[in-house]
Amino acid sequence: MSQSPVDVVQRQLEAYNRRDLEGFLAVFHDQVQIFDLGTAIPAFDGKAAIRERYRALFESSPELCSVVVNRTAIGRVVIDLERVTGRMASRDVYDILAIYEVESGLIRRVHFVRP
Repeated sequence: MSQSPVDVVQRQLEAYNRRDLEGFLAVFHDQVQIFDLGTAIPAFDGKAAIRERYRALFESSPELCSVVVNRTAIGRVVIDLERVTGRMASRDVYDILAIYEVESGLIRRVHFVRP
């Protein structure tokens, strides 16, 4: 039984909030690309790059939490406005827009809009 794009993105968010690196990576395509919106070159290219980036983030952020403020889904695209706290042990709260493209049950591309 395949999961909907919303289900895939939700699994990713739940693993992120648990700082469960393997669970987090399990929903990404091996050739996943993460972009800042509007850039042609990915900030992270491939699951290995994602692993290193998020391993460091999870280790440095014991209280990391992202809450979906608003979610919109159209076909294979899920757009989340997320409120993030505890990043790098900071008390700062910030919002980020994440645009997830899901293909064959895996996140293939992510585009971030940062403040």
